[in-house]
Amino acid sequence: MKLHGKVGIVTGAGTGIGRACARRFAGEGAKLALFDVSDNALRETKEMILAENPDAGILCLNVDVADEAAVMRGVEEAAGAFGRLDFAHNNAGVMMTPAPVGEVDSAKWERVMRVNLFGAFYCSKYEIQQMLRFGNGGSIVFTASVGGLIGTPGASDYVCSKHAVIGLMKSIMCDYADRGIRSNAICPGQIETPMWDAINGSKFSTPGDYARFNASQNPMRRLGLPEEIAAAALFLVSDEASHITGVALPVDGGHVATNATYFDWS
Repeated sequence: MKLHGKVGIVTGAGTGIGRACARRFAGEGAKLALFDVSDNALRETKEMILAENPDAGILCLNVDVADEAAVMRGVEEAAGAFGRLDFAHNNAGVMMTPAPVGEVDSAKWERVMRVNLFGAFYCSKYEIQQMLRFGNGGSIVFTASVGGLIGTPGASDYVCSKHAVIGLMKSIMCDYADRGIRSNAICPGQIETPMWDAINGSKFSTPGDYARFNASQNPMRRLGLPEEIAAAALFLVSDEASHITGVALPVDGGHVATNATYFDWS
């Protein structure tokens, strides 16, 4: 029970990576406040957690991370309900507006930045305040992306937001390492989630073509699983990573190491 007695927040907990991380954290004994914009998705995540861990402490809050006031209220409610805040996984995000820089819709570009970057900033700002209030230190983990480490064609809003999230993570490290707050980021590659399917699934006429596309994304020739991101997140929020801060960790099947955006692994 690596998180026994600890309290955490997971944003974007309704589906995909956030759901997998919430389930894993709860399974390791954490009490959790789950943030998402979808009440139905939150309810499904909570039901899954309670089916696996009937005694888990779960608080579901409808929070749009792009709304600073809502984030402040949510973080304060979470810390108040459980009496402390030990870690946070700032995972909520949206995908890119597919277009080159000269053609991207400005309003859509701004929306991606507001959710991915401003949302991460709002969450960490108020999480840090609560961690300092309780005086136990803490661990903040961001879901960044390989798009925060390398460029991706036609994805300027997403790439800029994820590069900036890594900068935010490093800034927190600089400001609060001596106060016992660690800050790290996970940089997933191509992960098998509803978001991935929504963006790419309709591009292919047969399941076989789609499978071959997915297998071409990295040297391991498969998509990653949300549970594999959850394993990395668990390590980083836990005391096992007590001397690790300021790290942007790729979990990507070798994508960044080979600059795989520009290789055909099919």
